Amino acid sequence: MDRTRAMALAILLSASGLALPQPAAAATSITWHDFEEGMNLSLNKRVPALVDFYTDWCTWCKEMDKNTYSDDRVIDRTDGLVCIKVDGDARPDLVARFKVDGYPTTVFLNPDGSEKHRVVGYKAPDDFLKEIDYALDRGPLPATSDTGPCTFALLPLLLLPAIAAVGWRAAGR
Repeated sequence: MDRTRAMALAILLSASGLALPQPAAAATSITWHDFEEGMNLSLNKRVPALVDFYTDWCTWCKEMDKNTYSDDRVIDRTDGLVCIKVDGDARPDLVARFKVDGYPTTVFLNPDGSEKHRVVGYKAPDDFLKEIDYALDRGPLPATSDTGPCTFALLPLLLLPAIAAVGWRAAGR
């Protein structure tokens, strides 16, 4: 009889573990909204919006979707944002309004629609997390690792002091 009670108690205890509340599952992907719906949500919830400007032909946009926006840490960090996707080819009005010059471009907006922060170009998950933190006032302005045209515009400013230091003749002039 004691053995039967012990067995029943063991079964009862193991079955009761199944009824315990389970922690909420983490989101497996970012919930994207169109611009109008997303901005209404942002305004009503009083939370910032992340607006991803992309095109179907943009290779780096596809890399952002594949690597950055699918990263679990990025998914978790965007939980406090309303995420909006805008196809630049389909919405030239928004491209002009937000002065998007290239893709991908990510614009962080305040709930009132004013721009808070902008990221141009592809960002790997680690770098993008820093951009999100800055946009949410959780971290400093990230140092850029961009090697695009904007960086090349600074090249003369970087080289002139070096050339002046060694002299024009030594620099090959």
